[in-house]
Amino acid sequence: MKQKLLSLLLLFGLTVSLAAPAAAVEPLHFTDVPTDSWYYTYVQDLYTAGVVDGISLTTFGPQEDVTLGQALKLILLAADCPDTAPTGDHWASGYYSFAREQGFLPEDIPTDLDAPIQRVKIAEIAVRVLDLSRTGSDNPFADTDSEAVLTLFDHGILFGTVVDGQNHFYPQQSITRAEISAIIWRMDHLGQPTPDPKPDPEPDPKPEPDPKPEPDPEPDPKPEPDPKPDPEPDPDPEPTDYFKWGNHQIPIASKIPVNSYNKDLFQKNDKGYITYNSDQYTSRIGIDVSRYQGDIDWKQVKEAGVEFVIIRLGYRGYGTGKIVTDSYFYKNIKGAQAQGLDVGVYFFSQAITPEEGAEEARYCLNALKGYNITYPIIFDWEPYPDSYDARTKDLDDKILTQCAVSFCETVKAAGHQPMVYANLTYFYLHFDMTKLADYPFWLAQYSAKPTFYYHFNIWQYSSTLEVPGIEGNVDMNVHLIPRS
Repeated sequence: MKQKLLSLLLLFGLTVSLAAPAAAVEPLHFTDVPTDSWYYTYVQDLYTAGVVDGISLTTFGPQEDVTLGQALKLILLAADCPDTAPTGDHWASGYYSFAREQGFLPEDIPTDLDAPIQRVKIAEIAVRVLDLSRTGSDNPFADTDSEAVLTLFDHGILFGTVVDGQNHFYPQQSITRAEISAIIWRMDHLGQPTPDPKPDPEPDPKPEPDPKPEPDPEPDPKPEPDPKPDPEPDPDPEPTDYFKWGNHQIPIASKIPVNSYNKDLFQKNDKGYITYNSDQYTSRIGIDVSRYQGDIDWKQVKEAGVEFVIIRLGYRGYGTGKIVTDSYFYKNIKGAQAQGLDVGVYFFSQAITPEEGAEEARYCLNALKGYNITYPIIFDWEPYPDSYDARTKDLDDKILTQCAVSFCETVKAAGHQPMVYANLTYFYLHFDMTKLADYPFWLAQYSAKPTFYYHFNIWQYSSTLEVPGIEGNVDMNVHLIPRS
């Protein structure tokens, strides 16, 4: 079955990073991919890179359906997930098992790996694999309100087809080889400063036969790393260059070093924790905790290989603005330090003025008197849904950046290392990165590999892993440390 699928349907190859379409490459020899077709450039680029092949020497089969197994492999590899050996009789069983273990599959996904997959299911899987969330609020489609579809539209991965003046996605239809080629190309180029060769159309549709709240002042336990953003900030007044992130052109903060990590060197150890090792960097395994983890057996945590912990020191109420110490903070810091773990702290900010940012920093410094922490004091500002009527609603992005700077400068003046925590949405679309160039970053991105444009020091890559000594799931982190 494996050999038949690979030879008759779609041949896949593994590539780490696809090049932008070249100006002069040999024309495709597939007679059913005309040069004026909307999908020609996608197929040509992927074929040149060895990612896709035809169903014969002269036929690509652009309108043939893609199966669940084929789609899973392409999506996972496009997101830099590891190539996976079969775990059962089917050639794609390893990809299915990996995707299930990582939480990438919707609960109602079919189990038949040879069956065609609906377009909406492709969107649901891709959003989970890439760890994306909405960056807009409008729905451009007349036939779907799927959050996953709208998210991929926001990021320039899906577009749709205009019929009778309305944009359609046809969510329940199966997806074709031409369509998946476009999606995979755009996934691979997500966040890269290379232009999309076909930014406008999706193919014509096939003919009809595609966090729980806490009472104020206690905030939600650390939200998913890409919440729905507020409106975009104004760009730098005189940007000199940009990079592309979905449908957004992000002005480059030239004073911040660019991410130079080799994505292939982020590897999982035998316990499933990510490590990194190169000639320039080594790494350490860490977690971050708050009262939501309850009582922790720090001896077991240490024996499991954890080397550092970032503890929530406190938070500001989203409604009252009252500052509160995390009820487990002192218990956690004493327990972690007793086992010799390196400790840093974060404050869940809801500051709405620079003065409040400084106040939160001073609160942290006062609470840490008598404790020798070896990791940063971290500013963690996160939004709440509109339904919460939070005091931070519609906070101006310039003010948000001023709050972060005020917090960090207060920490720095006291002789400690500040740090800023955020996800891609807030780093790219809300913070003025030119003002944060003096501080290290703690990146929240739940994905197989980090795609952040800038250099970062700590990567929070999962909220669903388990560590002995902690009941339930815990956030996992890897600290990238330059070799001396």
